[in-house]
Amino acid sequence: MTRPLHRIAVSMLGLAIALIAVAGPAQSQATSELAPQIEWPSFPDALSVADSSQKVIIIDIWSRTCGWCRKLQSEVYTQPDLQEFVFSNFELGRLDIDAESDTLVYKGYTLSSQMLSAGFGATGTPTTIFLEPDGSYITRLEGFHEYANFFDVIRFIGTESFRAMSFDDFLESEKSGEATSDDKAEGK
Repeated sequence: MTRPLHRIAVSMLGLAIALIAVAGPAQSQATSELAPQIEWPSFPDALSVADSSQKVIIIDIWSRTCGWCRKLQSEVYTQPDLQEFVFSNFELGRLDIDAESDTLVYKGYTLSSQMLSAGFGATGTPTTIFLEPDGSYITRLEGFHEYANFFDVIRFIGTESFRAMSFDDFLESEKSGEATSDDKAEGK
């Protein structure tokens, strides 16, 4: 090998080792801090449990072929503080937007998961649906959202602040340090 090529090769090897040394531990550290992925109950199970718990329901509308769904599950729902808040304040369920041949009963109608997803306004995946404990529709959040923005919406619905204020007012109260009445009751 000529001397300039040898220097380039050695430099590249040194750079590769440095990147592995820096990225390796950080990658494994970040991964070890994540909570396990959520095991999503079925839609009927979510409705049944919410009827007795009286918690608001999150319905995750997803597809097996949806990369953004996998990203939401692995990068957002695995954040420990978000997951703890979700488990404390919601019942969970899931609908596969591609499932045409299953049958679900909702509000007296027999529908497939695909039909029910469309009925909730889902035009793509992921879509997060929020329902009252009795199954009545509250709202939906379409698409993938980064952790901080997603958690803002989850807190807005989970603290039931949506009943008393707009989302913008909620965000403003969060910035100014005002706690919601539920936060105060829970000692947060």
